[in-house]
Amino acid sequence: MAAADRDTSPRSRPLAESGAVLGGTAVNGVAAYLFIAVGTRTYGDAAMAPVAVLWTFWAVSVALFMFPIQHWTIRKIAADGHSRGVGAALPRVALVVGLGAAVLAGGAWLGGERLFGSSAIGWPILVLLVTVGSAFSGLQRGVLAGGRRFFAAAANIAGENLLRLGAGLAVAASTDSVLIFAAMLAVGPLVAVFWPEALRLEFGRAAREPVFGFLGGLAGGILVSQVILNAGPVVLQGLGGAEEDVTALFLSLALFRAPYLLALGAATRLTGPLTDLVVGGRTSRLNRVVRWVVMGTLGAAAVAAAGAYLVGPWLVDAIFAPSVPTRGPVVAAIALGSTVALGGLGLVLVLLAQHRTAAIQATWLGGLGGALAALATWPGDDLARVVASFIAGVSVAFIAMVAVLRGWSRTAPGPRH
Repeated sequence: MAAADRDTSPRSRPLAESGAVLGGTAVNGVAAYLFIAVGTRTYGDAAMAPVAVLWTFWAVSVALFMFPIQHWTIRKIAADGHSRGVGAALPRVALVVGLGAAVLAGGAWLGGERLFGSSAIGWPILVLLVTVGSAFSGLQRGVLAGGRRFFAAAANIAGENLLRLGAGLAVAASTDSVLIFAAMLAVGPLVAVFWPEALRLEFGRAAREPVFGFLGGLAGGILVSQVILNAGPVVLQGLGGAEEDVTALFLSLALFRAPYLLALGAATRLTGPLTDLVVGGRTSRLNRVVRWVVMGTLGAAAVAAAGAYLVGPWLVDAIFAPSVPTRGPVVAAIALGSTVALGGLGLVLVLLAQHRTAAIQATWLGGLGGALAALATWPGDDLARVVASFIAGVSVAFIAMVAVLRGWSRTAPGPRH
C-alpha cells in the first residue's frame, strides 16, 4: 500500500483516534449551528428560509452520497490493502454523482419559486455544487480514514463547517445578499486543500467489481432511516396535531438525536477495523461485537428512558426554553427510540463491513413498514401514534438486523472480501 494510504501511527492509539474523530464531529456540529445563527441574526428568519431549503438539499446529498461513498472507500481500502480499487471505480462513481446532482438541481430549478421564493438560477446551481461537494468530502474522508489517518480525518470533518462559518461571517459583514451567504455552504469541501495527497489515488489496473449495488443499498438504507428518525414532527403536523405537541416532539427529538449525530461521525473510526475482522474471517470476534452492541443497546435504552422520564422535560426546558412544557412520557419514549436507533447504527456498520448493504436497505424498509403499521393502528391521540410509530420503526429495523446477522454467523465461511 502507498505511503499516503496508511498511517504509521502505532496501534496503541485507537482511543485517542476515536476521541479525535468524535471531537471533530462535535466541532463540525457546533459550527453548523453557529453558521445558521449568524445568518438568522444578520438577515432575519424570513430571509433565511431559502437557505434552510438549500440546507435540506445538502442533508439529502449527505445521505445519498457523502456517507455511502465515505464508508465504501474505507471498506474498499481496508479489504484490498490498497487504493487501486477505489481509483478504478471512481469514474463510475463520479458519473452517478453527476447524474444525481443534475436531478436534484433540476428539481430545485423546476420548483424555484415555491422552494426558494425566487427563480434565480443561483439556487439550483448551489444545489448542484453542494451535492457534488458532499460526494467529494465523502471520498476524501474515506481515503484518509481508510489509510488509518484518523487525526487528519477528524480535522477534515471539523474543518468543513468551520470553513463555512468563517466564510459566512465574512459575507455577513460585507453584503446584504442572502444568496451569497448561502453560497458559503458550497465552500466547505474546499477544506480538501489541506490534504491534497489524500486524493492522489492509485489508478492502476484493478479487478472490476460492482460498486453501484453497495452504494445504492447503503444510500437507500440511510435515507429511509433518516425518514423514520426525523419525520415525526412533519407527520404530526400533517395529522393536525396541536402546535404545542409538534413543538414538544421536535425539541425532544433534537435533544436525543445529538448522540446519534456524534456516532455518525465516529463511525469513520470503526468501518476499517470491522472490515479487517470480516476479511480475516474472525467470525467469533465479530459475533462478540454484535452481542455487545445488542446487550448495550437494551441496557442503555432502559436507562435512557428512565432518566429521560425523570429529568428529560427539565433538560428540554433548560436548553431550548420552549413556550410550552414537554411531557415526561413523550421525552422518555423518544430517548428509548433514539437509543435503539444508535444501536442500530452499530449493526449497520457490521453489515457494511460484510458488504451487505442490500440487507441494510431491506431492514430499514422493514422498519418503515413497522412505523406505518403503528401509525395506522396505535390507539390514542395523534402524538401517541407518532411516538409509537417512531419506536416501532427503529425497533423493527434493529430486530431485523439482529436476525440477519445471526443468520450470517451460522453460515459464514472463512476469510472473504
